[in-house]
Amino acid sequence: MRKISILFILLIISISSFAFELNTLIDTPTAGILQQGEAEITAKIYKDNGLLIGTKVGLFPRFMFGVNYGAEQIVGNEDPQWHDRVEFNAKIRLMDESNQLPAIALGYDSQGHGNYNNHRYDIKSKGVYLTASKNFFLFGNIGVHGGINYSMETEDKDDEPNLFIGFDKTIGDMVVLLAEYDSGWNDNDADIMKGRGFFNVSVDLHFTEALVLKVSFYDLLLNHPDTQGCDRSITLLYNMTF
Repeated sequence: MRKISILFILLIISISSFAFELNTLIDTPTAGILQQGEAEITAKIYKDNGLLIGTKVGLFPRFMFGVNYGAEQIVGNEDPQWHDRVEFNAKIRLMDESNQLPAIALGYDSQGHGNYNNHRYDIKSKGVYLTASKNFFLFGNIGVHGGINYSMETEDKDDEPNLFIGFDKTIGDMVVLLAEYDSGWNDNDADIMKGRGFFNVSVDLHFTEALVLKVSFYDLLLNHPDTQGCDRSITLLYNMTF
């Protein structure tokens, strides 16, 4: 009887897990897209009192487009360091997910993570990428994602193609755990980076279907010379339809 009760509780947890499609893990793109008429607004707080505001819109059934802009030293008594440019992202889904095959998408994202210095971000933007995603149901959703990218931040002459992989796991109907790894092949200058790649994790709290709080921990492998412990950020996401 006890075993039956445990199985019943686990089944209830599984059924209660919400269905959703992530278009991004932390910074890693998935093959998920916003549907036509959907929009996502984000506000990300990061190091040096940085604030990044962004929006993404599902323009067509298989195509989404977005922009980002921000600055450092937003809070405090120093002059805000406004970014030199607006960053863009776009994604088109080439193939939908099936029982046997993953969803596949082609995209572009010029927004990296952290400060923008010497023509690059602390963690380079993905640039042009091809990504695949496959979801499984086991006591909630498990999503596995991976792909290849080529960043346009090549002023440092490190212009190799790059690989990334990640996953997400729902816990009940409110919590999502995410992890991603960027190989850093396009950012492995021995005089600067430590050649470990970038490993990031996040906990997402879904207060409603529209409102999400993302608490992220970047560079847990301490690949960047400025990282102490980890690089922490908080992002608020709001989804809506129009």
